[in-house]
Amino acid sequence: MIIITTQCFFPKIGGIESLMTGMADAMSDADKNVLVLADGKKTLSDKNKKYKIKRFTGWKPYRRRRKAIYLKKFLTTNNVEAIYADSWKSVEHLKNISIKIIVLAHGTEIPKKYFDHFYDYLNIKKRRIIKSYANCYKIAANSAYTRDLMIASLKISYDKIKIIHPGIDIYEDFISNEDRQNVKKIIKDSSPIITTLARVEKRKGHKFVIDAIMQLKSKFPNMLYLIAGKGPYLDEIKKYVRMLRLEKHVIFLGWITEPEKSLVLESSDIFIMTPTKVGESVEGFGMVFIDAAFHGIASIGTLSGGISDAVINNQTGLLCEDGNQESITKNIERLLSDKELRDELGRNGKNRARKEYAWDYKVHEYLDL
Repeated sequence: MIIITTQCFFPKIGGIESLMTGMADAMSDADKNVLVLADGKKTLSDKNKKYKIKRFTGWKPYRRRRKAIYLKKFLTTNNVEAIYADSWKSVEHLKNISIKIIVLAHGTEIPKKYFDHFYDYLNIKKRRIIKSYANCYKIAANSAYTRDLMIASLKISYDKIKIIHPGIDIYEDFISNEDRQNVKKIIKDSSPIITTLARVEKRKGHKFVIDAIMQLKSKFPNMLYLIAGKGPYLDEIKKYVRMLRLEKHVIFLGWITEPEKSLVLESSDIFIMTPTKVGESVEGFGMVFIDAAFHGIASIGTLSGGISDAVINNQTGLLCEDGNQESITKNIERLLSDKELRDELGRNGKNRARKEYAWDYKVHEYLDL
């Protein structure tokens, strides 16, 4: 049996939620007996899975301890091959366990300050992270950036870390005619179409794209920028769009379903996300770039965090200087003006995504650990 312990799981929406749910599905499809220990209340959809899901609710610190106690007791009466965890938080209380623990690292949760011994002494969270990783057999980092950050910041051994880019689920078979009509009503006759699918927070860089549209709208008068997602920065971005009078060119979709996401990407000419580092928050990988590539869409990203692992510059997309408005605007204009280049980058990305990131391939990288 394999146990997956996670705070992030379906039906919650998000990158880690999709990753951990996809992992459980793929391991089950690979004939593994899987038990998922997940946060949140029981749902009707839990019964439709091929594997068992046990849910834990309550105050977060108490919930983590309850889950760890349950897991330790479960190990005494069941033959468990390995434990996979979504982050260090899910293994913090798993001490003195002989079963191999593999924990995923995403970059955003790793402290960014290095070599400051006084800071390290005061940073209780950092000490907690180091102790949690000490309990693990292997760490699956989502990018070279995350691996290097862990080595520099936490002094973790290079040999303990394996880079495994996340797997991806595509819901092409579940698209209904209603979904298609809904997306057509939004897009209408707009062209070209630029899309960002991301939590709406400052570091994701939505403003850079909006400022680029302000500069390029005279050249592309019918262009449309679709922003899918919610977050703490949403109201400010909406106000910014109104201030620039760009309501004709920018549409906010909010949260969208997986079939709607596929349809939006299929209808797009460019996928773009231009993150910058804001405080301790940074993009560890950028799975949504692989999502776009899976649909044959060229991407524009930035040289921030682990994005260069997700987007291969001049092969599957274009990478801009982090926080450089001129670079972002020029690359958007370049791709919108050159359909042949867009198509080439899209084809390259699609081939890479389908060969390297589909779960039937990716699951074996995790199991091999």
